[in-house]
Amino acid sequence: MILSIIVVKGSSSKEEVTCDDAKIYLQEIKVAFKDEKQKFNEFLKTMKDIKKKRAEIASMLARVKEMFEGHGELLLKFNTYLSDEFEIAPSPEKPEVKKPEVNIEYARKYLDNVKTRFQGDPNVYKSFLTILNMYRNKEKSREEVLQMVISLFKDQSDLVEGFIDFLP
Repeated sequence: MILSIIVVKGSSSKEEVTCDDAKIYLQEIKVAFKDEKQKFNEFLKTMKDIKKKRAEIASMLARVKEMFEGHGELLLKFNTYLSDEFEIAPSPEKPEVKKPEVNIEYARKYLDNVKTRFQGDPNVYKSFLTILNMYRNKEKSREEVLQMVISLFKDQSDLVEGFIDFLP
């Protein structure tokens, strides 16, 4: 079953998930995205990428969180298939809040935030600028750049989420 491949073995207090549980959950996702079939297909592709080791767990978690935006219940159920250390906390539900408008002012504030956050380690900021240039020069795809930023910013989820707003 496709969801069984994302269960990250380790210490977990969760009960064992059955194949039937996974099938029911997949059906719930399919129903939730019945008008957005591409999202359901993207979810399946993400799970296959993990199974075939074509994607890292951090990247997969970011993709699933983004896909399930506005579907907090699906995100919480997804945690059933992860060990406790990888659980995703849903964003607080906000009524019809759109992504921030990404304009020059937003970009400046975001870059200043990154620079300030890593002022003790200027190499992180320089690496970030290098990654941005790779994307701008079309040397790396959106997914490759996202994975690089996730890896670079490690435990800085707010910076990763802000970066996702950056990307078209």
